[in-house]
Amino acid sequence: QHAFRQQVAALNKLAKTYGDVAAFFVVYIREAHAADGVWPMPIRGEEPVHTAKTYDDRCATAGKCALKLSIEFPALVDDMNDSTEKAYDAWPDRLFVVDTDGKIAVRAKPGPWGFKPAVDEAAAWLAKRFPGR
Repeated sequence: QHAFRQQVAALNKLAKTYGDVAAFFVVYIREAHAADGVWPMPIRGEEPVHTAKTYDDRCATAGKCALKLSIEFPALVDDMNDSTEKAYDAWPDRLFVVDTDGKIAVRAKPGPWGFKPAVDEAAAWLAKRFPGR
């Protein structure tokens, strides 16, 4: 979890550096390791996360996640049909950069091993697109 927090901190830094020329969002999708799911992954000392039964449940879990990870840019929540996850093949976690033409400029490999290579790839793309920052 420490490495994941470092990667979120790197994403927060990118958002601060490029926030005036790029929009940053995290989209909370279905929980990959829900306590009542197929691949539960409990974390000692943490409250278990259960599969959301309603959109309000999913929003509440997303809010807790964003706070716990100190995500400093907007969090969006996928619908209960998992439309965003299906459209982007984003499960269990993945990072995308969508350019101003609406085309995917960076499509990182899927997790669950964190965002480190993806953060580096996104940072490189942003630095090339917006030099001097």
